[in-house]
Amino acid sequence: MQATSPLHRGATLAPLLILFVAATPAAAQSTVGQWDGAYFGGSLALAGLGADRVAVSPPGDQPGTLIISGALAAVQVGWMGHKGNLVWGIEGDVQLGHVADAFSAAPYDASSTVSQAASLRLLAGIPAGRKGLLYLSGGITAAKIEYSVTGPGGLNLADDSFHAGYEIGAGYEHALSANWSARLEYKYANFGKTNLNDGIGETEETPDYHMLRIGINRRF
Repeated sequence: MQATSPLHRGATLAPLLILFVAATPAAAQSTVGQWDGAYFGGSLALAGLGADRVAVSPPGDQPGTLIISGALAAVQVGWMGHKGNLVWGIEGDVQLGHVADAFSAAPYDASSTVSQAASLRLLAGIPAGRKGLLYLSGGITAAKIEYSVTGPGGLNLADDSFHAGYEIGAGYEHALSANWSARLEYKYANFGKTNLNDGIGETEETPDYHMLRIGINRRF
């Protein structure tokens, strides 16, 4: 099994990358210092479009695909500075929610659920106009994943643990005042591959999802 391909992820990021490059001429006319300093805020995200194809061997059955989806609420804390026209920073967050999927395809039942996640990312961006910031982000992430596949002969492949992986994304943040800003961002989170074996059969767990997230930040 494989998670969403790099080509798919690149195609999703392409429109934001084009906007990122197109905004470069406006950067010199913008005030980069307005993004300097520490901040905290909150976000809401819709997650989905991952693809964890369930394959059990032996006997080599492929009963279905888990496409987890749902909502996550996050609290984020970060810091930004600038050098020339480049704005850069670091941000961490904690996320709670319910991103899940399940299916029954006789004689198999499968499910996957993410209820908690966290990430630590680096950000790099350029001002867009007088109040905007276009940025890219990337870093590490971890999530608590409950995963189960049951089947014939007493097959019971289960996992309930934290998985580490990576997260990449891009976004736009808009200054509402001297201290407040709102943002819209896309993120892709991949939590790696985990082999599960109960002595009867085995499968490979490959959870991932895409996110569209809105948020608000306060600088201080």
